[in-house]
Amino acid sequence: MYVTCLGLINLVVLTWSVDAQHYQGLNDLDILPEGKPPSFVTPGQTYRIAAGSTVVLPCRITPAGAYVLAWKRGIAVLTAGPVKVTPDPRVRLLPSPVSTSSLTGIPELSGEGYSLELKDVRPQDAGDYVCQIGTMEPREITHTLEILVPPRIHYVSHTGPLEVLQGATVKMECRASGNPVPTVAWTRKNNVLPSGERSVSGLSLVIQRADRHSAGQYQCSADNGVGQPDTRHITLNVLYGPEVETERATVHTGIGLEAQLVCIVHAEPAPQVLWFKDTAQLGTTEQHAAHARGNRYTLVIRNVTSADFGNYSCVASNSHGKGRGQLTLTGTAGLAVFDSPPLSSEKDSYNVSWSVNSHAAITEYRLFYRQQPHHHHGHHVEMYNNTKFTYRNDWNSVVLPGAGVVNVQFPLPPPYPGVTRQRMFYVIKSLQPSTTYEARVQAKNQHGWNKLSPIFHFTTRSIEMENMVEPSAQPAVYGVSQQGMAPFSSGVREQFTSASVILVLVLKFF
Repeated sequence: MYVTCLGLINLVVLTWSVDAQHYQGLNDLDILPEGKPPSFVTPGQTYRIAAGSTVVLPCRITPAGAYVLAWKRGIAVLTAGPVKVTPDPRVRLLPSPVSTSSLTGIPELSGEGYSLELKDVRPQDAGDYVCQIGTMEPREITHTLEILVPPRIHYVSHTGPLEVLQGATVKMECRASGNPVPTVAWTRKNNVLPSGERSVSGLSLVIQRADRHSAGQYQCSADNGVGQPDTRHITLNVLYGPEVETERATVHTGIGLEAQLVCIVHAEPAPQVLWFKDTAQLGTTEQHAAHARGNRYTLVIRNVTSADFGNYSCVASNSHGKGRGQLTLTGTAGLAVFDSPPLSSEKDSYNVSWSVNSHAAITEYRLFYRQQPHHHHGHHVEMYNNTKFTYRNDWNSVVLPGAGVVNVQFPLPPPYPGVTRQRMFYVIKSLQPSTTYEARVQAKNQHGWNKLSPIFHFTTRSIEMENMVEPSAQPAVYGVSQQGMAPFSSGVREQFTSASVILVLVLKFF
């Protein structure tokens, strides 16, 4: 069949060649069929078709006459007239339909010809397709076919987990093909990139000085708008020595209670964690137990005694190094917290109040206050139970006896030991109007002095403002008041401090 068609085409071409030589020198009109010369109704166009789909390239002329239409691609003849020449089974000739007016429904004279259908298009089908009229001076239109190919990632620098040492430079690559050329973007699963961006574009992703925060699953995605994006994943593991943090550097507890010391350890690979009291390693006993959950390592001390108070450490190690966390277990009170308003209701006095959490009764307070300095003075150092306090010579010190007793209500069995929040107030007199002062306080229980509180600032009123405010509702004397339940070590039961009348010893340092 194809041999016959090729013979027919050769015969037509040979006949046109002989006729052209025989009528050489004559005008084109002398050899063309009578009537108006043919012209194309359909213009040449560019078709962008997704791979695997079907495209129809139209070719219509008017008037049709006795002219032969041929489809060519490069030098290859695909069809001649109604005859298919190419052996490609995906190619088919379709008679050009006669269009119909959208207004009248009457067929319009829009030319005749043959459209070229190409099924299951492939990337190699891209190029120019020419529809040619067989005149002495061939007339033609050209359709350009662009094959749109979905993205495909054909190269990834790391197919398995990527392990690097902390501080190293990491480069991950991802290359893709497709038409149009796809864009490659990088993201990180459930996180932003180390640069802080959610996504960056490029064939490679570079991470400088990788650390534990750089670890994770990275994704490169290729997209060109054709079909679905193609993605690949690279898992980055950063190897580093243990980095240790303490949940609370100082843990306050009481005799007979349960205490928990917690270290947060980050390491890759996973570390071995040992617990020490001073220099003695602690094993698992009825009193001591070590637990690990994720990167949280806990030492549980049951039925605390005074011998358990002291310095502890958690030591974590792996093949890349060692880290240590320092903790202190103490029975002293927590830091005092001032809760009085920063502006006094009086011009020459201030009712200062504070509260402190303690498992044992507070036996003594020490209040320091002074006018806020504007320049440096000489200073002295005093020590209370290994707690240093540096103060200038303009500090005033007031010793306030504590209640010395704790009333327990609603007791619950361990492991739910309670804690009391004990409150104290004191009226500081002989102050200057419209002046800012500083105050600090520390508390003592049966286990010793706690650390000094942070500096608290308060200001007296000016003389002009004194008559504009109501008298303070605060008590005019110092003392200890009752306070409800407050979280401290692990408490859930409520305790109260009894009120008492106490004496004051005022010490003035010059």
